Amino acid sequence: MEFEGYMNAYNDIVSKVGDREIALAILSEVAKDRRTTEINGKNGVEKATQSQIEYLKDLGCEVTPGLTRVEASRLIDKAISHK
Repeated sequence: MEFEGYMNAYNDIVSKVGDREIALAILSEVAKDRRTTEINGKNGVEKATQSQIEYLKDLGCEVTPGLTRVEASRLIDKAISHK
């Protein structure tokens, strides 16, 4: 993702969560997940990160065993959009 793409994503997240620090943390996790997926070439089959799991719990989401990074990312997006 190019710089402009990250800035657009950041601005979208800020508009949804209303907090720049939280938006930066979310974007950081998304970028980390994306880089890891690209490096591994596994298209998101890696297990969810501990940060994702903790954030999902903070959002009140149920975390199931074996949750992947992509699934966790989607759940986070969904939980944020319903706030």
